[in-house]
Amino acid sequence: MELGLPAAFMLILTLTLPLALAEPVQMWRYTDQCAAFSVSFNSKGYVGLAFGYDAELLSPEGKLLLKAPTRGIAYSSALSDNNVLLIGTEGSWVQAFSEPKKLLWERKLREAVVSVSISADGKVAVAGDAAGYVYLFQDGELKWERNIGKYVWSVVLSGERVLAGSNAGIHVFKLDGTLLWKKAFNGAVRKIVPLKNGIAVLVVPQDESWSELIFLSDSGSVIWKRHFNGYVRSISTDGEYIAAAGMTGNVTLLDSAGKLLYSTPLLSYANDVATFKGYTVVAYGKNVELIAPNGTVEWFESFNGTVYHVGFSPTGYFVVDYGSHEIDNCYSVIVAYSVAPTAQGQSETAGEKSSVKPGYSPLIAGGILVGIALLGVLIWLRRKQ
Repeated sequence: MELGLPAAFMLILTLTLPLALAEPVQMWRYTDQCAAFSVSFNSKGYVGLAFGYDAELLSPEGKLLLKAPTRGIAYSSALSDNNVLLIGTEGSWVQAFSEPKKLLWERKLREAVVSVSISADGKVAVAGDAAGYVYLFQDGELKWERNIGKYVWSVVLSGERVLAGSNAGIHVFKLDGTLLWKKAFNGAVRKIVPLKNGIAVLVVPQDESWSELIFLSDSGSVIWKRHFNGYVRSISTDGEYIAAAGMTGNVTLLDSAGKLLYSTPLLSYANDVATFKGYTVVAYGKNVELIAPNGTVEWFESFNGTVYHVGFSPTGYFVVDYGSHEIDNCYSVIVAYSVAPTAQGQSETAGEKSSVKPGYSPLIAGGILVGIALLGVLIWLRRKQ
């Protein structure tokens, strides 16, 4: 049966349309003065921000629920499931806030609070500072502190344990402060991420010339490791997969067994990475890419500022934080995207229209080019008849 040109064109359009529908849809955007230094989520999709000199809480729809001043620059953040927002400041304070603008408690530590973590119910909080101390609080009261020797980069409250990564390695404590085990490496533990069957640590030497992603058992035994020739700036996990990116020239996704799923080249050095169910979003320069589980780039977007952070909500959407950290021009814009089209389409908050133009997707462009090529072939065959 011979296809007419209109029918052939409709067939090609039908084949390429699903590619266009795969693009993420902007849900909302929020902007404020100064820089967002930390973006965190709870399991319900709320967003906690360490934003300049404020603690800020956004709903899953992008509505500002809380904005409260902090003691110094808000440097790190963690958000409980009942919306207790924990903030660590560059001025050595740890503070807990709740809606609408209530300061629940605060404590002054020794130096800048580099990392914080909080339990789902908001009752237990841990913090690590640049002086090398780990602290645990119960309902705002200090229960214990431990000096693990050097700069604390990462603290994680994981079940009944406190995981702390520092220049001295990893220390694992019980909630009562008892040391379970510790382990040293040939570099600092810059980041710790718990998975369902173990713990992943990012090890970086002082000169940042290389990096290692090391997977440990719950008792501290090394199960596998992967070496990178370059500085891995960020790692992320959804409990099943681990993404890594930085100054290595690639975005790498591994499973919890250490199997390489893909290593996709980047055009520049990455600032941040996040992964969720095999999908990975990565920030580099003014750009963001969304990478599918098979390693192909599904979506690409350029923004009007440097992209500093990306993150996936456990509910499935992702956010991009872009802007400027310059003293005389300091601002951040938080943009949220669904990974699939919604009935609502694009929405806007804070009465401000988006200045972001639709992005270039290599996958969609490729599909359109294929469609055009097929249409050209059909026209050529028709003329030969």
